Amino acid sequence: MIARCTARAKRHVAGRAPGVRGGAMLGRRTARLLAACALVACAGSPRDPGTLVIASGTDLEGMQPLTTVHPLSRQVQRHLVFTPLVALDSSLQVAPHAAERWTWREAGRTLVLTIDTTLRWHDGARLTAHDAAFTLALARDAATGWSRRGELASITSAAAIDDATLALTFERAPGAVPLVLTELPLLPRHVLGAVPPASLRAHPFTDAPVGSGPYRVVRREAGRRWILERMPRYPARLGGPAASPVVVIAVVDEATTKVAGLVSGALDLAGVNPATAALVARDPTLRLVTYPTLFTNWLVFTASRPPFDDVRVRRAVALAIDRRRLVDGGVGGFATPSRAWSADLARDT
Repeated sequence: MIARCTARAKRHVAGRAPGVRGGAMLGRRTARLLAACALVACAGSPRDPGTLVIASGTDLEGMQPLTTVHPLSRQVQRHLVFTPLVALDSSLQVAPHAAERWTWREAGRTLVLTIDTTLRWHDGARLTAHDAAFTLALARDAATGWSRRGELASITSAAAIDDATLALTFERAPGAVPLVLTELPLLPRHVLGAVPPASLRAHPFTDAPVGSGPYRVVRREAGRRWILERMPRYPARLGGPAASPVVVIAVVDEATTKVAGLVSGALDLAGVNPATAALVARDPTLRLVTYPTLFTNWLVFTASRPPFDDVRVRRAVALAIDRRRLVDGGVGGFATPSRAWSADLARDT
């Protein structure tokens, strides 16, 4: 769940009934507000209205896409700091991104992508197909340790034909552009070409990357925040320059501090948990947005130990579980119980 501030006006507590209890509440709330404001303070005080501040429950893992598993870090990499070859559009279909277009050859076994060479790395160098081939070679190298390397196993070669043309050859025709390419931001060969794959995680690039996206990393303050600055030039085909001049990703790990920061205007965007979602929904200055996520939670039996080594016991327990109650009590109703009863039980052997 995402809560987004739709008004900058601060909510004052002047109308709160006086008294010891009220004073204690004000003191705790003021402390939380001060903590949130201290974390996100930037570019002078009061905060520049052009700065977008996003709360993260933990520090971003870094800006090396091939060694990152933290979900928000990966989203910042893909959408703000770097550019992948292709991206998902609003209907979750593969759409052009760094690659302007593509064609299939050799009975669908070779994918030929045309790279948008007007894209520039943040140091001014031109992005080319050689960068894309370099990125794919790193991602396929076991020494790099990329978590999705297995999804590239069907690619037999990735070669730059020229600066603007990349050819990917597969063992067999995949039938469509692999979705994994939407999750693979391109990396600059001229910066990382001499770095051994096993050393990528420890390289300074992780904290001070050279990207090609709509924002560049200005600096990281470990454990506190990342500050990103809008690139003044970005292809109109990809939306042009971003709307917000500065994006700050602030580490705010406490739920009530997030809500206090949203109410005060110190935060613009924050993930909120089910326990605070109702509070946010009641605030007219905030907007609560819910959206589907592509993951499933499972209760898994250890089938090698009694009594769950007996399939009849596993099936009986599966039938006895009140999934609706788990969803309502565990995540405040913000999930959908699985309806695939017969499929679940058929696989439980």
